[in-house]
Amino acid sequence: MRKIWFILLVCSLSVVSAGTILVLDFEGTVDPPMATYITRGIDRANLENAEAVLIVMDTPGGLLSATKSIVQKILNSRVPIIVYVYPSGSRAASAGAFIVVASHVAAMAPGTRIGAAHPVGIGMFSDTSAVMREKVTQDAAAWIRSIAKLRGRNVSVAQEFVLSSQSITASEALKLGVIDTVAKSIDELLQMLDGKVVTVNDEPDTLHTARANMVEIKMPPQQKFLHKILDPNIAYLLLMLGLLGIAVELQHPGAVVPGVVGVISILCAMYAFQILPVNYVGVLLIIAGIIMLILEVKMPGFGVLFTGGLVSILFGSFMLTASNEPALRIDWWTIIPVVAFFSVLFLFIVTKAVLIHRKPPKTGMEGLVGEMGEVIERISPKKTGRIFVHGEIWNARSNQNIKRGEKVKVIGVKGLVLEVEKVEE
Repeated sequence: MRKIWFILLVCSLSVVSAGTILVLDFEGTVDPPMATYITRGIDRANLENAEAVLIVMDTPGGLLSATKSIVQKILNSRVPIIVYVYPSGSRAASAGAFIVVASHVAAMAPGTRIGAAHPVGIGMFSDTSAVMREKVTQDAAAWIRSIAKLRGRNVSVAQEFVLSSQSITASEALKLGVIDTVAKSIDELLQMLDGKVVTVNDEPDTLHTARANMVEIKMPPQQKFLHKILDPNIAYLLLMLGLLGIAVELQHPGAVVPGVVGVISILCAMYAFQILPVNYVGVLLIIAGIIMLILEVKMPGFGVLFTGGLVSILFGSFMLTASNEPALRIDWWTIIPVVAFFSVLFLFIVTKAVLIHRKPPKTGMEGLVGEMGEVIERISPKKTGRIFVHGEIWNARSNQNIKRGEKVKVIGVKGLVLEVEKVEE
């Protein structure tokens, strides 16, 4: 049995070993799931003594806390970390700039860009205090200066990424000493880096990348799911879907499915909002808007609640993620269609409710008005007779003489007696 376990262990370690480069796909916002994915990949490379880690990056930025986790892991790695901004059109914006500067080898593809690294905080009080923003900005500037100095990169340019949100192209970054090389493809990059000496933990390390075995590490499904819902647009859609589901469940108790979907969606949205920089006044405005729309359905009026609800939802949506970081803001093209959908949906529901209120009753005694019946006992102005109407026998009176067997129409109800009039055949 021990031999079997030993053979399995050797086989598992043979997947990643010396001469192997781990490839990590860094695409999307810098958030806790992405940080977990990157740091675990680096840990695996250190544990299994890989030749290097290649991080292929395209990020609009993200959270400062997640960036710190990644940068700290890179700075303390025992294997070289290569960060490559690829393919053309990609960017290493905001938090991505910190990670590129911290890498042992920084490379970019033609047509890519780097910079705009103004820091973003976390929570409902982020971006509310000018003094606090200035403190965070200065701290981030000092941090990127120290990283750039440690890696021998251009300190002043790196600092301007933070202080003035400066952004530069790949060729400019190479010329200014922010990155080490520009390569058109991964193969070209590995050929260029073969034999390059880098300093890892104060020790020189020669890269052997030309013939290295490439092993791509995929993000686990659970982390991929969490990474997706941390997109502000996805989190916003989950919130609105959840509120709509709860509203439908309250309107139709026992439907179950809308309530279940609503609760799950809201909980997923709350997970995202506790990590993203969110203004919770925006959440309250959205909830208040939904309540007003529901009240408009319950008590159709002059459209005041309907208009107020839509305005509240619109303002709340724009206030929800009022962050300085574009990657952490809800896009206009997400908000406008959602608010338009809610306006059309509730306008349709309110219109139907008004039409139902205006219709004559279909049940009870009032529902008999307009129904046709047959006289089964003679009716006269001085004598109450009986008619058969709507499957029932009722007492009836009229100011006309109506014989048995003639058709009548119900024109009113007084107490338990129907008022009728003769209908010509």
